[in-house]
Amino acid sequence: MLVSAGMGFSSSLQGETAHEALLARQDAELRLLENMKRCLTLRIKCDREYAISLNTVVLQAQKMDKVELAGSLVAQCWSSFVDESEKIVRVVKENADHLASTTLETIGTLFVEKRTNRKSYYEEHSRICNDLNKLQDSVGKVRIEYERCVEQFTSAKAKLEEQKARGSKRTDEYKDKLVKASRKLHLVHNDYVLLLCEAAEFERDMRTILLPGLLEHQQAVQEDQTDRWKIVMQEISRCTNMASAKFQESQGKIEKSVNNIKS
Repeated sequence: MLVSAGMGFSSSLQGETAHEALLARQDAELRLLENMKRCLTLRIKCDREYAISLNTVVLQAQKMDKVELAGSLVAQCWSSFVDESEKIVRVVKENADHLASTTLETIGTLFVEKRTNRKSYYEEHSRICNDLNKLQDSVGKVRIEYERCVEQFTSAKAKLEEQKARGSKRTDEYKDKLVKASRKLHLVHNDYVLLLCEAAEFERDMRTILLPGLLEHQQAVQEDQTDRWKIVMQEISRCTNMASAKFQESQGKIEKSVNNIKS
């Protein structure tokens, strides 16, 4: 994770830099999962080949004259070595099969879910930001129209005053133009104020509800996936641990049979 929950995931990661960092981290995790899958596939191949090779050793080691060597402590020790090696072959093969049938599938599922979540997060974040940008664009356009109406009203008022000063007969005409300019100015002013309020309210909701909600969901999803990823790593560790209890048990029996040899 980029930050701990205590640092405020939903409040600390609302900026564009944090957004890009979240996307970059998710992309890096997807690449890591792909690399893990390739490496685990190779490890499974190696372990299976090792099991086949070790089984060849076991088959060769089993070729001994048990009748002539009956009662021999050395022969018994060797038999113990062969038997435990056979068990090791089974354990190695079982672990490799588990990695192939279960762990690889889990990694594949996790990859698909992470990629889907990355896409959903990007699209929802883009939708929220696009909605704000559209509102801001609308505010900008109405502001330009509002400024134009102010200019038209000011011009109409000045011309009316000018006509009055001249004692012109066209005073009523210019008065009508001023009324129309005033009416249009008020309408555009109302639209401008409403849009400003809408944009301000949307931005407030975006910072307090929309983005925090999206980021809190991301935090929950990422934490859940990290927990599942940990289980995957535990399976890999268990199935590739040559010092596990089963291997130690086999090695212990071999060492015990060696110590039982008495001249």
